[in-house]
Amino acid sequence: MADFRVVLIEHGYAERTLERGIITAAGGEFIDAESLPRPEALRLCESADVVMLRRITVTSQMLSAWRRCKLVIRYGVGTDNIDVSAATRLGIMVGHVPTYCVDEVATHALALLLACIRNVPWTHQRMREGAWDVTRTAPIFRMEGRTLGIVGLGQIGSRLARLVQSWGLTVLATDPWIEPQHARELDVRLVSLEELCGRSDYISLHVPLLPETHHLIGTAQLAAMKPGAVLVNTARGGVVYPQALLEALNPGRLARAALDVYEEEPLPGDSPLRSHPQALLTDHMGWYSEDSQRDLQRHAAELAVCVGVGGLPGSLANPQVLQQLGRFDEWRPADNMRWQLRRLAALGE
Repeated sequence: MADFRVVLIEHGYAERTLERGIITAAGGEFIDAESLPRPEALRLCESADVVMLRRITVTSQMLSAWRRCKLVIRYGVGTDNIDVSAATRLGIMVGHVPTYCVDEVATHALALLLACIRNVPWTHQRMREGAWDVTRTAPIFRMEGRTLGIVGLGQIGSRLARLVQSWGLTVLATDPWIEPQHARELDVRLVSLEELCGRSDYISLHVPLLPETHHLIGTAQLAAMKPGAVLVNTARGGVVYPQALLEALNPGRLARAALDVYEEEPLPGDSPLRSHPQALLTDHMGWYSEDSQRDLQRHAAELAVCVGVGGLPGSLANPQVLQQLGRFDEWRPADNMRWQLRRLAALGE
């Protein structure tokens, strides 16, 4: 008989052999419920020690029914599709994988930024239509000497800062949970969000979607940005207030908005962003590489094993739950969790 049970209810991956091998080698039972009807899959979760999932919305009602569950794992960095507060109240840990796709998202943000600065997609489209614009009627400006503002200096924001270190840019960042020493090591100056918006030629967003970051970039922040600024969002769609973004793009205050994430996903077919001449869009692909997908599946399975054998995972979206479980003193958080602990302490949670 297996020592613990792990149920995978939704993922969309073609292969699950990696997770199955890791979990069964540790003495666990692995149940892949992807192909089962949703009610049947959810019923299996009621007897699971660990539930693994990707995009499904996990409600308080669902969590209440998972009476045996010790840990819910989201395949990914963000946990905004899980009612984390309810999980904490019920004594359920919420795990995630904040170390995966760091290079992928940072390089995707940089690719979107460069494409906007050099007018690559728009020129490509004109070439397809037979144009040849040697007079360069659309102005392009040198990148060197300009200012990049990074909103969120966690792992991905820090990786972006490292990528552009030799590019002759002034790099600003805003992040209330990052130690000043970390910013100094990156040659980044920490400023307020207001100062960053007012001084940056390019702004790249790298914050999780939390109550305090929902619509963080709204009317006031967009109005404060320089005319001709470029905004890149590879974080979460809900970080930007979409109506305010359209209002900033329509009169041409912003030169470009490059978006990989949207408040509503998939982006509706009739969204005005899809046809906006100043918008560059990709379909939430920043996370993806074959390497990052393997890393994600392996790390998620390792989190499940940690709890299945009686330990604690290094990465938790709700470390405060360990206080009520009486296990906080034995927790050894991964380095990437330090910001979360500072945030929770500041919020009094």
